[in-house]
Amino acid sequence: MVPNPSYIPPKRVAIIGGGISGISCLWGLREEESTEVYLYEADNRLGGHANSVGVKSEDGKVHSVDTGFVTMSEQMYPKFNAFLNALNVPTMETDMSFGVMEDDRSVEWGSCSFEGFYGSLSRLFSLWFWRLVFDIIRFNFFATDILSEKVSEELKLASGNEKLSSKKLKLESIGEYLDRKNYSRQFKQYYLLPMIAAPWCMSLSDVANGFPAETLVYFMYIHRMLDTMTETLCWRAFKNGSRTYVEKFVETTPENHHYHLNTPIQRIIRNQGDDQASLVFKDGSVDSFDHVVLAVHAHQALDLLGEQSTSLEKDVLGAFRTSRNECVMHSDLTFLPQNPKAHASWICHMRSNRTSDKDMSAGKLSETKPLLETSDSKDSTTATETDGPVSVLFDMNRLQEIPGPGSPGSPGRILISMNPIRTPQSIRTQHLYYHPILDSPSIQASRSLNELNRASPNVSFAGAWMGYGFHEDGFAAGLEVSHKLRTGEYENQSSVRYGADLAAWVPKLSTRNLMVRSVIGAVQLVIDLKKLLI
Repeated sequence: MVPNPSYIPPKRVAIIGGGISGISCLWGLREEESTEVYLYEADNRLGGHANSVGVKSEDGKVHSVDTGFVTMSEQMYPKFNAFLNALNVPTMETDMSFGVMEDDRSVEWGSCSFEGFYGSLSRLFSLWFWRLVFDIIRFNFFATDILSEKVSEELKLASGNEKLSSKKLKLESIGEYLDRKNYSRQFKQYYLLPMIAAPWCMSLSDVANGFPAETLVYFMYIHRMLDTMTETLCWRAFKNGSRTYVEKFVETTPENHHYHLNTPIQRIIRNQGDDQASLVFKDGSVDSFDHVVLAVHAHQALDLLGEQSTSLEKDVLGAFRTSRNECVMHSDLTFLPQNPKAHASWICHMRSNRTSDKDMSAGKLSETKPLLETSDSKDSTTATETDGPVSVLFDMNRLQEIPGPGSPGSPGRILISMNPIRTPQSIRTQHLYYHPILDSPSIQASRSLNELNRASPNVSFAGAWMGYGFHEDGFAAGLEVSHKLRTGEYENQSSVRYGADLAAWVPKLSTRNLMVRSVIGAVQLVIDLKKLLI
């Protein structure tokens, strides 16, 4: 954008929401001495998902256990990592192993080792198991083909003067893509869909039927999730809890920045006749500001604007959905896999489907059409037999290096279940979190975020929902709005991409990669031909 030399920064700014986007917006305004900034938070604390809870050991030592935001990557969280470095907040390497288990324990696997993945020697003789392994390898080598495929599709539509509209064009979901490419049910049900549902706290059906395949593959590609056998990102956790960065941030607060906790806002009024906006508080009082930043979920922003929301705001904000997730900290060991080798830091805990055929349980269950079974087999399912929210178990002893039972200073076993499939025993604390749902309407609406935040002279929007829904996305969104307030310029730098946006990210295949792909393709061709002959 061309700089506006006549732009004058607002004198009074209100930020609604004290989560990561509200914090980063305030951080971005820290050197604006002429701007008075007021942050309003409905809760009794700042931080949003950065919510650490103190747990005491028998010797009186208090361990800060994270219940929402737990891990980050220096490589993939560059803006947030720079913020931590500026605050001198220490982090530590953490174990980001992943696993899947069903509540009847018929399926248990963990990613710490190949032995933890197959579990027992009997599975090494199971064609069902080897079809799963084959599909994992096939997906890792072939998934990025969809990037060039979707670039070509959109360019072709555009050249034909066909209007690309989120109301007309539904992006192909990951479930549809897996069906189209004949991936096996075991690959979908017990590997890819749980792996995607877990970090986004989406239901398996929402992932399969809604998450755009091209956007997901791009995310997995840049996060090196398609090369899990040779490369892994270094993930980090907070030794003393993520609230340490919130506390450090508050310590740096300049005199012209003000916090108001336990202060819910009822609605926003755009004043007629001037460029100001007013906040209506719970007690009915009103205060006016030159600019209001809505650092909240999209649906909350729309509710606050009410009847004064524009058609653009209704269209864009209305495209973003959230999921409600119950978080329980407990010490119930029955939530862990029976096989210790299947233990992992993250475990997708699934409701069992006793009518399906599977063989990940030390040979307890038989298999049916193990090699040839694909997503369109007669008894297969699209994603999952239940539409409930995904249940994820976090082993906090592993993730935050909290001493386990029997170790000096141990507070015992610390487990966190997001949306537990049953009520755990030994509950310590309970919390409620909301997460963005990524689907075709929201991904397509992301192209209108620049227009959204440039259209209004007195209201701006920020939130992790403007990106992939993670802490880095929320931090970047707040920074971008603070830049707008300082300069009058706004540019959404979200990495969410689809269609022609992916052109620069189509990978170039090496000779080795091409050779391996030819072998994998030949095997898949044999599988497809045998399936046709049955």
